[in-house]
Amino acid sequence: MEHLQIIGDCPNLKIHVIQDNPLWKNIREKDGMVCQKSIISGKARIVSSEGVRLANGSPEVMSEKLDRLADDCFARKGDILGVSRNGLYEHYGVYIGEGRVIHYCGEDKDFGGRITIHEAPFSEFLKDAKSYFVVWFHEGMPFKIQKSTSFLFYSCMDFYDSFFQRRKRRVYTAEEAVQRARSRLGEENYNLVTNNCEHFAMWCRTGIQESSQVKRMLDYAIASGITDL
Repeated sequence: MEHLQIIGDCPNLKIHVIQDNPLWKNIREKDGMVCQKSIISGKARIVSSEGVRLANGSPEVMSEKLDRLADDCFARKGDILGVSRNGLYEHYGVYIGEGRVIHYCGEDKDFGGRITIHEAPFSEFLKDAKSYFVVWFHEGMPFKIQKSTSFLFYSCMDFYDSFFQRRKRRVYTAEEAVQRARSRLGEENYNLVTNNCEHFAMWCRTGIQESSQVKRMLDYAIASGITDL
C-alpha cells in the first residue's frame, strides 16, 4: 500500500479486464471511463467503456488522471511538465496555457547554445519525446502522472523516492505559478547542480528550488564513496 502511494501512476499496458468484477468497486465515472478500487489491495485502475484498462496506481492519482484523460488537454495551466530525454534525464518546464511552456533551456538543445528561461511552443519542450508527465501535488506531495495510457518505464527517474516525495510543500495556485515563471524570463544563471530546469519549475509551483535528479545523483555519489561533491 505504501509503495503504491509513492509511485502513484504505475506502468501500464492496455489489456481487457472484467469491468463488473466483484473484487473491484467503482469509485468514480467520467465520459464513459470508470475509476475502480480493489477491495483487496486498495489499488485503483481506470477502465474504458470498452473494458480496456487505461491506467493503474494509487486511488488519488488515478482519480486525477481520470479527470485529465477526460479533458481536451491533459496539461493544465500552471502545471509542472516533465519529459524523459531518451531515458538519460528528465527536462522540466511550466505550462502557461495555449500550447506554451516556460522552461530553462538552450537555444538549440537542452544544454546547447545560450541557456535561458524563455517561453516556447510545446513542441520545443517535447522535442522527439512521444509523451510527457505532469507533476501533480496531493496534500503537498508530488506525484508524476504520465499522459500515456500504455507505458513501462521511461527512465530511472520515473518515480520520486520516498524522502523527496513525502516532504510536504506549499503549492501555489496555477495563476501564481505562471506569474512566478514569467518573473524570471530572460534569466541566464543556469547551473546543472544548483539551478537547473527542475529547480526552476519546482520553485514556480512550490517556492522551493529543488531537484529530484540532483538529489538522486548526490545519493549515488555518497553511496559510491565520492565525497568531493
